Amino acid sequence: MERDVQDAISRAIHVQLRSIESLDNYEIFNQIYEVARVIDEADCRLAFTGIGKSGDVARKIIGTFNGIGIPSYFIHPVEARHGQLGMLPPGGVIILISNSGFTEELIQFAEVIQSFDMTTVSITSNPISEIAQKAEYHINTNVENEGAVVEFVPMASSTATMIIGDCLANALMTMRNFDKNQHARLHPGGTIGKRLLMGVSDVLYSEMPRTKPSDTLAEVAVKMSKGGKGIAVIQNDQNAVEGILTDGDVRRLVERKAEFHKVTAQEVMTTDPITVLPSLSASETLQKMQQHDVSHVVVTTAENIFSGVVHMNDLMNEGFVK
Repeated sequence: MERDVQDAISRAIHVQLRSIESLDNYEIFNQIYEVARVIDEADCRLAFTGIGKSGDVARKIIGTFNGIGIPSYFIHPVEARHGQLGMLPPGGVIILISNSGFTEELIQFAEVIQSFDMTTVSITSNPISEIAQKAEYHINTNVENEGAVVEFVPMASSTATMIIGDCLANALMTMRNFDKNQHARLHPGGTIGKRLLMGVSDVLYSEMPRTKPSDTLAEVAVKMSKGGKGIAVIQNDQNAVEGILTDGDVRRLVERKAEFHKVTAQEVMTTDPITVLPSLSASETLQKMQQHDVSHVVVTTAENIFSGVVHMNDLMNEGFVK
């Protein structure tokens, strides 16, 4: 029994992997491109329809499209024939999803909307199916079997259709020059919004006692404690950054028995600290900290004037690090 279960798990994975690989061909690329072009040129909301799991997949694609600024909605093919056809805008685009291409309810719906001024697109695994033939554009999922223990349970077809939806989304983002700033505008809340919108200037800490190059290590330790970030930023009289000392540096100097009332910051400081500009995003700042394996970065202007410090804990508090 255990072996049978493992085989069933393996079958689901490998069949779906093959279904994904079968999408990687220029014929399907061109089908997706043509549909993306039609959607891009349409000046109205995009409609999706499907029955059962195909309807669930349609709703997932709708969520992706709405998230990238392509207004989309779901219309049920049965309920539409009982008063919802007014949702369909003239000149719009509707995408019909059916693995077999012979879903009776969808066929009836496709026949009804033939009198509407709409561009029809079908996504099926059968390009000669009735639904594919009724649509003006068709995208072939290329799925030959589902990979399920009971073959008619939708698995590979759902996966392939969702990937086609993602391909359409990528194509449209490219066509419309959709960037992270537009994405941030559409996702102002939650972690995604923070990652895209928050700048390093929103998290930097600037209220730190100024440490001078001539300060002794004893004075540096006191100022570092008052700053509360485990770092001292050594600055000249014009507030230009000359170096840093961290609490780790101080501990190592203690171990070396350095004379804290004689040795100055200038003698032992790190003169090439990792710095970032205030215009950098908090997300990019995190990437830089991880790249250099440091827990602090110093924020400076383009002229190297001190603006503040960002500690890894500051980013953790904002949900950037788990």
